[in-house]
Amino acid sequence: MKLKTGLYFGIAILLVAGGLLLAVKGKDAVSQAEYRKQAVLEAEQKTVVYDKSPGTVLNMNAAVGGSVKKGNPLFKVQFAEGGEADMLAPDDGAVSQFAVKPGDRLAQGKPVAILQKNAFYADFYIQEGQIQKLKVGQSVNVRIPYLNRPVNVDGVVATIAAAPQFASLRMTREKGQADLSMYAVRISIDANADLLPGMTAEVNLNEIAD
Repeated sequence: MKLKTGLYFGIAILLVAGGLLLAVKGKDAVSQAEYRKQAVLEAEQKTVVYDKSPGTVLNMNAAVGGSVKKGNPLFKVQFAEGGEADMLAPDDGAVSQFAVKPGDRLAQGKPVAILQKNAFYADFYIQEGQIQKLKVGQSVNVRIPYLNRPVNVDGVVATIAAAPQFASLRMTREKGQADLSMYAVRISIDANADLLPGMTAEVNLNEIAD
């Protein structure tokens, strides 16, 4: 009985020591959470603004949900002074919304459609101790972890907030650490056939050199 108790006690000591060693090396769950950041993948949206002479929408050449290429006609316009022209898609993507229909009158500056571009971004929140690792324009490896076949895609730091967004309460206070300010970092991500809005994107700050 004493031997069994001593064995259990020894195992407990080893587990505690192992946990402390991981914490010191920054490999415990709390430390890993500080370096592995996740965010929701969002599709970039572009508002299409009418930039031609006043006129009237004649007919639609594209439908909501349909894919378009840059330069494809979205709809045809008949100008008030005579003549016709096509309103063209400014980028590749899919039509999320039309704000006009046949018969509507148009003036310069009127928003006419919303285009979901073939490009993505994700907004990550990075603590102040790691924000120095990131610079606008810097290339970053982004992992999409929950696909059946997880993929890595190229990302670029698009913006870094000039001021912290909120303070993150630590999961533990044993180390005597105070709350950390978090900075919003937007990373633009290359289009990929596997990607859909709403997927989880992940970056590992340990993989980024100081």
